[in-house]
Amino acid sequence: MNGLPEAVGRYRLLRELGRGMMGVVYLAKDPDLGRDIALKVIQLPPGATEAERSSFEQRFFAEAQSAARLTHPGIVIVHDVGRDATSGALFMALQLLPGQTLDHLLKSRKRLEWQEALRITRKVAEALEHAHSEGVVHRDIKPANIMILPSGEPKIMDFGIAKIEAGHLTATGQFIGTPLYMSPEQAMARPVDGRSDIFSLGSVLYEMLVGTPAFDGESVTKILFQLMSTEPEPPSARIGSLSPAIDNILRRCLAKDATLRYSSAQALANDITAIIGPGTDAGRLPPSSVGSGTEIAESPLAALVTPEGERRIPEDWASLETRALRGNPAKKSRRALMVGGGVVALALAGWATWSFLTPPPVARLIETPAEPEPAPSTSEPAEAPRTTPPPARPANQAARLTVDFEHSLKGGVFRLYVDDLRVIDEPFGGRITKKIVGMEMRKGRLTETLEVMPGLRVVKVEVLWDDNIKTERSQTFFNPGSRLRLKAKLGSMGGLRKDLSLEWN
Repeated sequence: MNGLPEAVGRYRLLRELGRGMMGVVYLAKDPDLGRDIALKVIQLPPGATEAERSSFEQRFFAEAQSAARLTHPGIVIVHDVGRDATSGALFMALQLLPGQTLDHLLKSRKRLEWQEALRITRKVAEALEHAHSEGVVHRDIKPANIMILPSGEPKIMDFGIAKIEAGHLTATGQFIGTPLYMSPEQAMARPVDGRSDIFSLGSVLYEMLVGTPAFDGESVTKILFQLMSTEPEPPSARIGSLSPAIDNILRRCLAKDATLRYSSAQALANDITAIIGPGTDAGRLPPSSVGSGTEIAESPLAALVTPEGERRIPEDWASLETRALRGNPAKKSRRALMVGGGVVALALAGWATWSFLTPPPVARLIETPAEPEPAPSTSEPAEAPRTTPPPARPANQAARLTVDFEHSLKGGVFRLYVDDLRVIDEPFGGRITKKIVGMEMRKGRLTETLEVMPGLRVVKVEVLWDDNIKTERSQTFFNPGSRLRLKAKLGSMGGLRKDLSLEWN
């Protein structure tokens, strides 16, 4: 649009607030309700065909109606959608917000303090959880679509704006949308779900912490190459003040395989809570004079505030979905807990405080219980079977996993990870079973038992010997109180093949 139209639909345009690839945002007046709104008028790229325009319009109205049902404090309200009778332009009437976008904030501040970055990410994740529970996937989470209010609260914008497929190129060869925050499945034009939004949010968090995008390059081609084939450098390696605990969160968000990411946005929010504490305002942006709600502030927000006495992140912290505690004091060399002075101090403060600040373990190594001796036979009749069902298991009752590793090696190290956190790191050896023409045939076995909290878990087995390493992983769901057995086998007993296989029983 050249110049400022007088009206779009029933809305009277006052002035332009901003523009992007998908349209122009105006400050507008709703004459029926007498309130100011933000009116987004959609513009399709010149290279779009008539069929693409028709398809886009259908999806625009369908998705806008879905977005209008979303009611969450972290999501901008959709008041109305429609088509202008005169120009045919599609529009969306949105809640008018004071503040500035995260994109503008990062341009002025480069990067945020880790407390503030995590707090914003948690709020956005909680809003995404609400949207995903309603069947709505955003598909374009990026700093420009996150509004930061004067209070420091974030709100997601552009829900319901239908996106042209990631693989589409216009007639001029321009890429539709930015690939900086896309998930790999979006870049390959594959179906997406809420885990795609989690990847994009992880990319936003990375930029808030480090000051540069996780996947960057001089051209779309280079960015896509980074996105599909490389892993970003851990933030703690870029910024010395960042804890490796934050790396754990980003590693889970930015997994190229969607099945290895957080299974839900709420799981991501929970992990952040485990670091910064529930309900904390650590690093919150203080109120500022960011305008009266009719414009985006030109000046940056006030300096971030980190309260004194902020508790530090333990260096050995692992996410709720990847945390494991190694119990069994009988094997301290490989299973001892890292207990420091901070734990002692918290214990003195009271068990309730400690349990409040520390997330429950997702898995822990336990002793395999001894088999009970059979009861001596008696002439007494056997006890009648129960006629009442056993008591219901608690929803969070741990499942039990027995790992049985068979091999034909002289020795090595067996490792097992639950959600990428090492739980077992055990040396093993094999006994000679046969000698044939100077060759020693060996056989060995290692059995360990774990308690695993319910949920969808990724189990990875790694075997190291001499200069060799074999790795296999499998994903399964652990029901509360269930008992599972994982059989890992390396090579045939006495054979020369050294292939690692996993089998669930």
